[in-house]
Amino acid sequence: MRYLALFTACSAFALSACGSAEEPAAEVETPVETAEASEPEPAETVDADYVPAKQVADIPIERVEFAAGENAITVEDSITGYESVDYVVKLAAGQPLNVSMATQHTATYFNLIAPGEEDVAFFIGSTEGNQYEGMTELAGDYRIRVYMMRSAARREETADYRLEIIAG
Repeated sequence: MRYLALFTACSAFALSACGSAEEPAAEVETPVETAEASEPEPAETVDADYVPAKQVADIPIERVEFAAGENAITVEDSITGYESVDYVVKLAAGQPLNVSMATQHTATYFNLIAPGEEDVAFFIGSTEGNQYEGMTELAGDYRIRVYMMRSAARREETADYRLEIIAG
């Protein structure tokens, strides 16, 4: 539904910008620049397509940064009940990513959420396990959301976990 509304809005914009099929398009003169008058364009930065993570509801964000020259980090923590936490790591497009979680608690998992998304995961730990290995598609902040299944959360159980993130 959202895509249909976007398509309709874009189609309406395209028609208003281009005119109707019966009307000829207006010609626009393009100024010609000489080589002496124009300055060189700045080089595109690596972060041009970077998508930062935004706060989602009341889920805390913990930024994960690799030490200089390192491509792996380990996080050890715990959650209780309905708590969850988003570990956010900035990655480039096409970068290898390996995330694994070790926990004694059988109802604690992690999901992976791509840059620009808030809740829609491309990897769901409760159905796919506590190990992910793949390549990033987009540049930006990837979320690793650690959570407990509702059955254990409503009993206010506590889960200790060890999360290992390897990128590159």
